[in-house]
Amino acid sequence: MRTIAQVSPRSYGFLVFYATCSTALLGLATSLTSFLHQDAWIVPIVGSVLGAGVVFLFTMLARWYPLLTIYEINDQLFGKSIGTVFSLLYLSLPVFHFPAITSYSVTFIQNYTLPTTPFIVIAAIGISIIAFGIYSGIEPIARTAELCFVFFIVPLLFLIFTTSPLIDIGFLQPYFTFSMFDMTEAFTIFLGNVVSNVVIQLTVFPKYLAKKRAGERALWTGYSLGCLTLTIITFLCIAVLSPELVAVDHYPAFTLAQEINAAGFLQRVEATVTVVWFICIYFNLVLYFHCIIIALKHFFKLTSMRTLIPAIAVLLVYLADYYFNNIAEERSFYQYVSVPHSITVGTLLPIVMVTVGIIKRKKQQAPLYPPYPDEKTVYKLQHSKEAKSSKQI
Repeated sequence: MRTIAQVSPRSYGFLVFYATCSTALLGLATSLTSFLHQDAWIVPIVGSVLGAGVVFLFTMLARWYPLLTIYEINDQLFGKSIGTVFSLLYLSLPVFHFPAITSYSVTFIQNYTLPTTPFIVIAAIGISIIAFGIYSGIEPIARTAELCFVFFIVPLLFLIFTTSPLIDIGFLQPYFTFSMFDMTEAFTIFLGNVVSNVVIQLTVFPKYLAKKRAGERALWTGYSLGCLTLTIITFLCIAVLSPELVAVDHYPAFTLAQEINAAGFLQRVEATVTVVWFICIYFNLVLYFHCIIIALKHFFKLTSMRTLIPAIAVLLVYLADYYFNNIAEERSFYQYVSVPHSITVGTLLPIVMVTVGIIKRKKQQAPLYPPYPDEKTVYKLQHSKEAKSSKQI
């Protein structure tokens, strides 16, 4: 009898794709353009290539411990006490960022779609939908991600193709005028907002995927497509709207959608295109919520977390409502708190984990990049009495 939910690699790939885009799809162009102006579209290209090294660290951890989540991996690498400290550090990522992303999203909804609806009402409805998804389980969530692909890709392609004729090459000139300091600042933002947040996948991958090797390919595919999408949207924002406008626009991708005008016939369709961002943000927040649930289950040795989901949801609604008083506070949070914190948890922590793991595996004369166990072996390990002592491959 199956006791662990199993996510299909294809569904997981969509989940990674949406989470990689997340809120960056809506506002990343502003952060990058404020440093590099017309050259900001280069950052997602360079950042995604260099960020592949960070994702590679995640795959190493997955190959070493194919039956564990990151919380259990910390215990295996560092021992119970130190591992708990590292796990709490990892838990701080979803705890700090869930209310921030919720506040950012609700503010967007208030400004452009529901201006008369109170913040707390929108936040409560949104988090209730997320909590319902968590209550259903990670497997239904992943299947839903796959089903939502049509509703995601059609508006996205519509946005890309209808705004491409509006590209003005003059907005991209002169080329390559940035300094290395500005490039470093912009790359740091991309690393913190996009690449480092891929670490949240370690609460799903590899434990909840029976086909580990295919799951790793799905991780790479979702990450690559997400970075490609961010590159295209950033380029279009700059080339259509101008770098000066993008640098001061809080939601440049939405402003880009407002430029859609098909021969004077098809106009004011930006509200329809927003479904792209709602899908991305929803699945990103679902993964954050899932991280919190898995952490509490691990720390307190609980068999079921369903009874605590409503209480956690109410707490998150409260935090989202009181997180920021204005946009200035929100921007300061993302610049001085969110980015350094994400890099610490999503990049530096995996580097430390892999370094310790390499030292331990060399002492044990174990392979540094072992193959994944096949599906039958995974099934036996999950259901054998010796599973706890056989989780390291």
